[in-house]
Amino acid sequence: MGKPSKRAKEEVDSDEYVTADDNMDELIDSEGEEDEYDDGSGCDEMNGASEEEESEEGEENNGVGDDEMEELEKEYTNLRHQEQDLLANLRRQKGEDSLKGQAVKNQKTLWNKSLELRFLLQKPFSTSNRLPQEPARSLFVESGEGVSDAYSDLISSSEKTINSLLELQNALLKNNPAIAQTADGNSQSSTKQDDGFGVLETDDKWQLISQMYSRMANFRDKSIDKWQRKTQVTTGVASIKGRYQAFNQNVSQQVAAYMRDPSRMIKQMQARRSTINVFGAVPEEIGNIKEESADGDPDLIDDVELYQQLLKEFFETFDPSSTEAALYSLKRSQAKKRKIVDRRASKSRKIRYTVHEKIVNFMAPEPADIPPMAPKLFENLFGLKRRIPSSS
Repeated sequence: MGKPSKRAKEEVDSDEYVTADDNMDELIDSEGEEDEYDDGSGCDEMNGASEEEESEEGEENNGVGDDEMEELEKEYTNLRHQEQDLLANLRRQKGEDSLKGQAVKNQKTLWNKSLELRFLLQKPFSTSNRLPQEPARSLFVESGEGVSDAYSDLISSSEKTINSLLELQNALLKNNPAIAQTADGNSQSSTKQDDGFGVLETDDKWQLISQMYSRMANFRDKSIDKWQRKTQVTTGVASIKGRYQAFNQNVSQQVAAYMRDPSRMIKQMQARRSTINVFGAVPEEIGNIKEESADGDPDLIDDVELYQQLLKEFFETFDPSSTEAALYSLKRSQAKKRKIVDRRASKSRKIRYTVHEKIVNFMAPEPADIPPMAPKLFENLFGLKRRIPSSS
């Protein structure tokens, strides 16, 4: 009896153990299923959060990209405007440069025509010094009708030439806006233009020429000084300006300083009668040096130096190498001006003396007789009489 109970007890315990094991397996399986369920839900939550973050970052990136695009569009627009402004400036500058080039071309043509006129006038101008002067001129004119007609034609053609030059100068002054016209110049020029230059007398023409010169002088000085400063800056002469003050002055100042005493220049331009064969003039004796003046004749003007300078500049514009040769040949063809000297008075062959000028307000001394009472008078003056000492 005892053994069966024990076996039954063991069977009961084994059954309980089996059921316990089964229960443990179920618990483990349920926990595993729960863990699997929990792991799946956590992953889903993490995936959703990451997607939200990525969407937010994408929106932020899109906002930053839009701002950058706007800035780039603004910069592009500014660059387009700057490029358009630059092109407009280049077109305007091109038009201005073309106008300046055409103006320079016209000025060059006008200057060449003026030089040509000046060169053509040189020969008749130098020949006019040989025209007879009074009273020989009247004798020439009265000698024949042909001479009188030729002389009148010469005067009329000279007046026409002067009138043409005055009209040209007046037109240039009018077309230049930089030259301001004074009230007197406006009134006089308007009345004289209506009547024309041909009706003016000789004195009126000279007065008109002086007025035109005074109107042009200020503009001329400013223009010359401006181009001189540009030349100094280009060549670097302005850096050494303090070393040579006399040479680095303005051209207008140098000309003004030279023209303060124009007598020297005028004397250099005056020619002597001995060098020019004037019609109707009696040739003087060669040995009569005293009667010949060292200065030239005011009626005989020689401007060969100006003509040579203009001719030199004209040659330099075409061929700079031929300038020196042309000037050398021109100087050789001209007669040299010699100083008036008495060559026979050298080596003490003549006594050299200078005549003094007459004395003014001077009287030669005259002898005078002194009266006999003069010594006594002088002795009695101021108590100077000698006193004889009294005897004791």
